[in-house]
Order: sequence, then structure tokens, then C-alpha cells
Amino acid sequence: MHRWFEFLITLRRPASLISLILLTVLAAAPAISASEVPVVVAVDTSRSLSQSELASMVSNVSDILADWPPDTQVGLLAFDDIPQWIVDPSGTIETTRSALAGLTLAGNFTLLNDALFTSARDLPDGGVILLLTDGRDENSATTVEDVAELCRTHHVRIVTVGTGRRVDEKAMRRLALLTDGAYLGHTSTIGTAAVTQAVERATRATAAEIEAAQVALPTSEPIEVHAVTSPQPIREVSTTPWWLLPLLLVLVVAILAALVMLWRGRRPTQAQAPEPTDWETDPDLDPKLLESEADAAKDPTVDLFTAPPMDESADELLLDPSAFERLPFDGDIDTTSILDEQHIISVIEPGKEIRSFRLRHDRAFAVGRAPGVNTLTLAAKALSSQHFKVVPHEGGFAVVDLDSTNGTLVNGQRIRAHQLEAGDTIQAGEVEFEFKVILRSLM
Repeated sequence: MHRWFEFLITLRRPASLISLILLTVLAAAPAISASEVPVVVAVDTSRSLSQSELASMVSNVSDILADWPPDTQVGLLAFDDIPQWIVDPSGTIETTRSALAGLTLAGNFTLLNDALFTSARDLPDGGVILLLTDGRDENSATTVEDVAELCRTHHVRIVTVGTGRRVDEKAMRRLALLTDGAYLGHTSTIGTAAVTQAVERATRATAAEIEAAQVALPTSEPIEVHAVTSPQPIREVSTTPWWLLPLLLVLVVAILAALVMLWRGRRPTQAQAPEPTDWETDPDLDPKLLESEADAAKDPTVDLFTAPPMDESADELLLDPSAFERLPFDGDIDTTSILDEQHIISVIEPGKEIRSFRLRHDRAFAVGRAPGVNTLTLAAKALSSQHFKVVPHEGGFAVVDLDSTNGTLVNGQRIRAHQLEAGDTIQAGEVEFEFKVILRSLM
């Protein structure tokens, strides 16, 4: 009897009474089951995969979904240049399997991190993401750390499965570790049962985590509130001399003027020619031009040489107006100016000055990120280590894609090999290359 009296006394404290009410409500609420946790299937549809690889992945995912309980909530998100919901997270297995058949390759980039961020953002009450990709992210506005933080906040786990020719396993394992998920390996080495078991473990763990978060109660200790009186405002007295502000203004103007004069003195009058790099000898447009960048880099027979730098006065020589002037007519025509075609490729990088290179008919001009094996080495992240090269062909020049990840475009069209004409624009990642034919006087 004495113990019941003490228990009733403790109920007079507001915090204890609130805790008792919450415990009663939560005890009466049903527990969350694993089948109530939604699963999002995130599929890579970028052109870093081939059409056959996408078809094989779609077939595997359809077989995996067939083994899941029929009441499972399943959504489908495809990502290439943008993440796009095909089926929202509250969809059914039948709807998702039907939508898988309509997936096609698209875009030029792989916004992997943005796709995961979108999936976790649209799972505010928790869930599991089944990710199928090669693990390569390109041009995402978010980072892996952003994705991991959002997954921890929303109780989301990521189960990763590798697909494609070149899988970044380190990135896939990192995504799984940061979200308490699992990396299962490549689709060619695992079966549907292994994927189903991994997703079931993730949904059970997520359901338990959500239930534990709901059971958490506030502390029963009372909070002491003290009255706070606002202090009287203190009037600040300025001690700065009146003449200091004009002096500082004059000093700032003088510094800015000096910086402007220094910048004008150092600004180059014309674009400097880039340092010469190594070119590859490749006289004809034959099937060897379509070899992968990895094979080209390992080929010991590649003939490397140093390309001559462009003459600083090349623009004036190429555009010499005297080659087009008419001679005074006195009844006899002694000589006629002979014009020679010069093939030029200009490099247009965002935020940098335009650079130009003169192409030669006995050389190939290779572009990529790897130093030592390219004529022109660029640091652009969207470029492959050996992206494309321009080779002499049929009296002119042709551009050949070296099996690059993001592809090579000519006038907006993706190509494997293309005969160039004056005015053609080559696009590789964020860098543009303009092919020009300029006439120069020889006499």
C-alpha cells in the first residue's frame, strides 16, 4: 500500500505523467514489420553501360522482384543526366516489373550521388535503396557525405550491386558502409537469392531502427526556468578620429588603381601556344583506330614524337591579306599567288583562353587526361584518359572516339568515326574543339 502511495505522488510531476501517457500509447501501437518498409530500385541508365548490359540488368532485377512478398512497396528510379522517378516508392511489384521493360540508355553523364540523394529525400519515414550501377559519378551537385548524412537522418540503408564492364568497387563499398547497408558484388557473380536475403536483412534492421526511435522518451527530470531581466542598454561612445575614414577610402582607391595597372601590364596580347606534347603516328583510318583506350595505352609499338609548337605570329601569317590582293594590271600578268590549306583545331575550355594547334598530314592528334600518351592533355574530369584523336584520312582529317566513357560528339551527334569538314565542332565533356581550314600564301 505504501508503494502505491509513492507511485501516485510521483504522478504529480508533469514530466513523469507525460512519460506514462507516451508509454501507454506506444505499448498499444502495433510494431513496424519489415514488409512495411519501402524499397527503391535505383537503376543506372547512363551511356557508361551498353544496351546489352542494361538489358541483362533489367532481366536480373525482374527475377529478383518475383521472389519478394507480393505486398512489398517497391519504387523505381532511373538516373543518367538527371534522376527520374519511374514508379514512386509506394508502388507495387507488378507496376515496377512492367516499368523496367521500358528503360533505355540516355544522357551523357551519370548523376549517381544526386539519384541517391533524391531517393533518400523521398523516403522520409525510412526505407531501403537497391542500387545497380558501375559506381561512377559524374557532375553530381551532391557528395557521398551528403547522401550518407541524409540516409542516417531518414533511416535509409543502401544495398549496392555492381554492373557494367568497369565497376568502381571502392565507391560501392563506401556507400554501403556509410549507410549500414551491404555491397554484394557484380551481377554476374551473385544470384537472385543473395540479393533477396540482403534486402530482407536491411528492411528488418530499418524497421527495428524506426521502432527504437519512436520509443525514445524525453527525460523525466524537471526543467528549472529562471526569470531573466533584460539589462539596460549601454550607449557606445565612438573613439575613432573623424579624419580616419577619408584616409582609408583614399588608400583603398589607390590600391585598386595599382592592381588594375598591374593586371593590364601582365595581360597577354594574344593566346600563348601550349607546350608541345607527344603525338601518335597513325596514317590511315583503319580498324585499329577504334581500339579501346586501355589497349592503346599498353601498345608498345606506338611511335611517339614531339609536336612542334605553333609560331607566335601564326595568326598574322595565316591571314596575310597580301595573298588576296590584286596586282596592278599593266597588260601582262607575271605571277599568281599560290595558296596553301592549313588545317587548324582550336580548343575552347570554359574560363580559359582559346588555344589553336596546326594539324599535320603525317601525324595523329590525341586528346585525353592521361599525360605522356596524348598530344593534348586536359584536366577536365568528364574526359577519359584517352578520349579521342584526329587522324589524316583521304586528304583531310577524321575524328575517332577511343571508346570513351562519355562519348565524342560532332555537331551535337555522338560518333565513333567521322570525316571532318571546315567549321565542324567536336564536343568532349565540357570542352569544345573547332576544326578550321585556313588559306595561307606561299609566295
